[in-house]
Amino acid sequence: MYCPHCGSPSDDNATMCHVCGQTFVTVHHGEGAEAMSSAPALAGWWRRVGATVADNLILVIPTLVVVSIFEGLGGVYTGAVAGLLLQGFYMVWQISGKAGQTVGNRVAASKVVDALTGSRVTLVQAVKRWGFIAVYASLSLTGSTTAGAVVTVLGLIDSLWPLFDPRKQTLHDKFAGTLVVRV
Repeated sequence: MYCPHCGSPSDDNATMCHVCGQTFVTVHHGEGAEAMSSAPALAGWWRRVGATVADNLILVIPTLVVVSIFEGLGGVYTGAVAGLLLQGFYMVWQISGKAGQTVGNRVAASKVVDALTGSRVTLVQAVKRWGFIAVYASLSLTGSTTAGAVVTVLGLIDSLWPLFDPRKQTLHDKFAGTLVVRV
């Protein structure tokens, strides 16, 4: 069976998850048993996509304004870096806050938690989570066609990873030790 909180495989007779520590409540359905937990369920891929789309819609105008201002002051690269930093500030500030949610997460009824404890994400985890994306996104600043292709492939792999992962984590979740759960 799998832990309904973090998705980790557990022994069929386990009473508690060895990864996140959640206590299981076993419900018997005819011949089989299913582990249940009082913890929130993992957020599915579509819920995550909804949160990302909502955050991107919120960030598009402020990012364009910041990019335009800094392009005028220091050029295209300065503008791009300033836009990336604005988005990073938003994500880190929101994810590491008390609610563990961006505005997009609120819209999608999800939040980001520590993968091991289910508790609030630390500032370091939030920076690592955003930094993973920022590193591969910044490759596009080189202007190289190859770098653009690498960014596209890495972005697709990262975005689609939860479809095949038992804990529904992206690669940036795995790197930061986070999960996205429903609220």
